Amino acid sequence: MEKEALAELLKKELIIGYVYGLDGESQEFYFEKSPSGIASFIMLKKEHADKMVLTDTLDRLVLDTFGEFINRCPDQRLLKGITKELVPMQQGEKEPVNIPIVSVDEALEFLSHGSQKRAWIYCRIDAPEDTHGALKGQKKELMDYSEQMGFVVVGESVDIGSELDFDRTGLAEVMKAAGNGIMDVLLVKKVDCLKRDTAKLLELQRGLDQLGIELYSPLEGQIQLEYQSPSLSLQ
Repeated sequence: MEKEALAELLKKELIIGYVYGLDGESQEFYFEKSPSGIASFIMLKKEHADKMVLTDTLDRLVLDTFGEFINRCPDQRLLKGITKELVPMQQGEKEPVNIPIVSVDEALEFLSHGSQKRAWIYCRIDAPEDTHGALKGQKKELMDYSEQMGFVVVGESVDIGSELDFDRTGLAEVMKAAGNGIMDVLLVKKVDCLKRDTAKLLELQRGLDQLGIELYSPLEGQIQLEYQSPSLSLQ
């Protein structure tokens, strides 16, 4: 795949497709998430597939198959959309779409040797629900900032509600992605979106620093952690 096309693909919301062959070998691919794309991927890879497992980039199951037939799909709304596309393809009434598909190895090689850093977007609001579209505004601001900085966005997570503990779902996804080596940069609107308690914020930032993850904000630029003794402070 051409570098420009690969860079564009990696900005999308991606599916990881694990294809297990009849010979016992397996292959891993990235492609864009959509009902049509998922149906097309299944049909394009069915010939030598014993089974397929499709996940998101955090290893959460999207669906699995026996050959070209869906076995499980937890998201019933998504399943309905996929089935609408897949069944006509299986019956020969419709051709699979020739979607961009890249092997995981090729994508990781591109990201590791390319000039673009991989960015993860984290959005958070204190309100119990997003009645005014604040999350959408945060995401757009961070996407625009990522483009301005030359980063490629590889994932995103969100938390809604007041800060009650350190194990928010969205923040847990951030740390899992960081631990899995998926990203190089974490983007937040401002640093206190992560944690308002200074000690816990420093603890979280230290963890990111140890994993080699840089922290950026469109309001604050690159956020550096400075270690002092006996205490720590942010610069």
